[in-house]
Amino acid sequence: MHSFRTARALSGAVLAFFLLPATLNGQQQGRITGKVTDGKGESQADVKITITTKFIGNFKLELKTGKDGKWGTILNDATMLYHYRFEKEGFIPWEQDKKVPIGGSEVLDVQLLTQTQAIEKGVVKQVEDPFTTTYNAAVEAYQAGDFEAAFAKAQEAIKLGPDKAIAYNLGATIALKKKDWNNTIALGEKSLALEPDNTSLVGMLMDAYRAKGDKAKAAEYEKKYIAANPDQPEVLYNQAVELYNKNDFKGAEPLLRKVIEGKPDFAKAHYLLGMSCVNLNKIPDMKKHLSEYLKLDPKGADAGTAKEMLDAFK
Repeated sequence: MHSFRTARALSGAVLAFFLLPATLNGQQQGRITGKVTDGKGESQADVKITITTKFIGNFKLELKTGKDGKWGTILNDATMLYHYRFEKEGFIPWEQDKKVPIGGSEVLDVQLLTQTQAIEKGVVKQVEDPFTTTYNAAVEAYQAGDFEAAFAKAQEAIKLGPDKAIAYNLGATIALKKKDWNNTIALGEKSLALEPDNTSLVGMLMDAYRAKGDKAKAAEYEKKYIAANPDQPEVLYNQAVELYNKNDFKGAEPLLRKVIEGKPDFAKAHYLLGMSCVNLNKIPDMKKHLSEYLKLDPKGADAGTAKEMLDAFK
């Protein structure tokens, strides 16, 4: 395919030659050569060079640089001004007009720059996306603990990117920290609508609806949270509590062990596991977990019961 394009370009040059006045001859030719390097001065091979001129609409000559970055050609009519375009993947294209002296030779060396090199050299300025800049500023303020400033920046980011779920997600996260339940819900629902697979929002919305006292919505999101996070310690603990309250100690035990495996400092899980073990006549395990409960939460609501149970099985 490459040879076909070259043949087309050359045929255009030949046709253009025959369309020129009869006085055109070798004395009107001109030669142009050059070398292409990058921003580090390294030679660039396979740079595509396209030569055109506005004086002959169908004239188009395509060349490529060699391994050493060098190139060259003879222009049959050096009386005209030619336009040169240099391009290679990964580099910013370079374009330039240049006239070659009749019967003479001209040199056109070109430096192609990557976007990074162009910024470093000050040839082009780095373009900053207003949304990204504002969003990052909100994240920085949030990480610094300045929730008011963070929320203000998040709102600015939402205005700049009203279709971006991450902006609403960030706003909801900050609002949750501020215990601003209304904004947590409004922004969280909007983000979830734009990105339904973002399960991290489900827990936030569950907590916000609970804080507002909306039991129906809290229950709705609790079901979604459990479905999305079946192995979360809190989810497993709640399931274990339900089984324990039904006197299904055998069913609660493995769930509670899994909870403690994932979260060893979950005091209530140790307590409930200890109580399950006493009902299953696993006294050594009962002592171990009730003792751990008292160690983690010595003034806990169930500390008295735990101590009585341990005293009873001394």
